[in-house]
Amino acid sequence: MKLTLILIICILIGTTFGSKKCNGRDFQRGSIACVANEQMNDEYDPVVHSSKGVVQVFTSTKSGKRLEKSEKRFNEGDIPSGYRWNIKVDHSKTHQEIIGFGTALSDAAVLSIGKMSPKLQRQILSDFFSEKGIELSMARTTIAGSDFSTRKYTYDDHDWDWDLKQFNLVDEDTKYRIPQMKIANEVSKHKIKYFGSPWSGPAWLKTNHQLTGKGTLLEKAGSKPWETYANYLIKWLQAYRTHGIEFWGMTVQNEPATGLQDNFPWNTMGYTPEMERDFVKTDLGPALERNGWGPNQFNLMVLDHNRDLLPNWADTVLGDAGAAKYAKGVAVHWYGNGAAGPERYDQVHERHPNHFILATEACNGWQDQSWPISLGNWDFGESYAHDIIRDLSHWVSGWNDWNAVLDMDGGPIWVGKGHFESAPIIVDPSKGEYFKNPMFYALAHFAKFLPPGSKRIGQSPEVVDNENLQSAAFIRPDGGYVYIVINSWNDQNAFILTDPLFGELRMPVEPHSFNTWVYYP
Repeated sequence: MKLTLILIICILIGTTFGSKKCNGRDFQRGSIACVANEQMNDEYDPVVHSSKGVVQVFTSTKSGKRLEKSEKRFNEGDIPSGYRWNIKVDHSKTHQEIIGFGTALSDAAVLSIGKMSPKLQRQILSDFFSEKGIELSMARTTIAGSDFSTRKYTYDDHDWDWDLKQFNLVDEDTKYRIPQMKIANEVSKHKIKYFGSPWSGPAWLKTNHQLTGKGTLLEKAGSKPWETYANYLIKWLQAYRTHGIEFWGMTVQNEPATGLQDNFPWNTMGYTPEMERDFVKTDLGPALERNGWGPNQFNLMVLDHNRDLLPNWADTVLGDAGAAKYAKGVAVHWYGNGAAGPERYDQVHERHPNHFILATEACNGWQDQSWPISLGNWDFGESYAHDIIRDLSHWVSGWNDWNAVLDMDGGPIWVGKGHFESAPIIVDPSKGEYFKNPMFYALAHFAKFLPPGSKRIGQSPEVVDNENLQSAAFIRPDGGYVYIVINSWNDQNAFILTDPLFGELRMPVEPHSFNTWVYYP
């Protein structure tokens, strides 16, 4: 009787078996955003071992479900209605290992979080990184300013300071980012893989003497400007270390091809593939190794731009033994994916199998300039989910979005009108509340269930991908199996999933839904 009463009370307050449900608000953008404040917030239990044959089902839908949990059993129930997919899990095939899933603690993100109360700051970071949240295991940071900063700056804007005596972190680092990174470390069960990306070196080291526009490093590899810039990046790593923050890796340059464009409007610095190759093998790689961030301790990544630049960029850099010694992976962004298919990743993996591929930036919002943050926009969530599963199906080892958090304007930014964006979480400091967009839950359906060390395994057909429906199979480090299905059809689909170790699972897949199924031997 007492247990029954407790369960009834839990349901009445929106809590079921430890999980707190989403408090949805409809902003007329296709679905709901989940509202949180100091009194209410949706939270979710970590994955637990289930009995053999029992499948834990987690579902989010355009109609309003958010990580709703239920149970299903192998070899039970009728075949559901809808277009039928007959899929077989193939345990004999093991593919890439998962590095992690993450977001970016850009200046805009940490400043936006910093506008909230101390309690809500910790709550937001817990939403991203803790077991009660979506358990992200990675986070990207900017190395000095980016377009999503409130001003243009680097860590040494004193002309011709060759010894970098004026190098200093700024308030964005010491008052906001570093304290928030420490909170994230406290709430996470993972050792968070932090990695940084520079948007531009100091203007006095560049051919155009500006942080924006068309400009590269002065002179050539091995010269004083290139050596000085490598030392500048070392000083950034050392400065964070003095504050107790260690970095897992970094990219050589954010979107290096933009710095070769005339009048590019925000922070950038240009490299050709040949320039990046020479910088890595002649200046940056050796400087990292001399200072304790060698290839056995640190993950240096090349490209950090769109996949239409592959495989040529990877071939140029990783095809050189001197550069390949230091570079551990290839970083990619999702912009312009229409110009090149995911088979580019297959080509990179085939040619450079000892180097990982990591998706390092994606964002939405610029598609809807009438209201960039588009609270509750389900299409934005679907675009994330489809891109993640498609990347994973083509040898990508992890996925990170861009700004973790933005304000109600889709900033702050210095670039100006027309560049505002949305984010997984949008904060409204004036009301002491924040909103979790569908993009947040798209990330959740992968990050919460595929911890680092998980591996993609085979299925037949090997790749299920018809633009509106994708699926993929994985094994977790704890021995659990994970199957993920993303459905963008307006209709229900029926999955008949055959696993030789368990039997047949007959699953309805709701219209416009994210689905994660977890089961154990």
